[in-house]
Amino acid sequence: MSEHGPDLQSKGVNVAAVLYDSRAELERFSHKYGITFPLLSDPESSAIIQLGLLNPNYDPSTKYYGVPFPGVFLVNSKGIIVGKFAEENYRDRPLMEDLIESVNQLD
Repeated sequence: MSEHGPDLQSKGVNVAAVLYDSRAELERFSHKYGITFPLLSDPESSAIIQLGLLNPNYDPSTKYYGVPFPGVFLVNSKGIIVGKFAEENYRDRPLMEDLIESVNQLD
């Protein structure tokens, strides 16, 4: 996502990620991997649940509870979700080509 940030921003789209990890963990992760977009901490997974991305395969008694399915939402300037891309396998990610095509259709 970081490498496509300028292309997306030229279309008026900004990138952010919501994860269940703590702020400190996200800061370490972003520095380690050179992530340039905001990583938002949702330790209670409340936004993840509201967005319908909570992965139910993790028992609530484990430290992995709260893990979301990989997903991307396109939100317009009015705060309305205009596109949703989600995968059920944590190893899969939405294709950048699909995201860029959807962003181009927002024009």
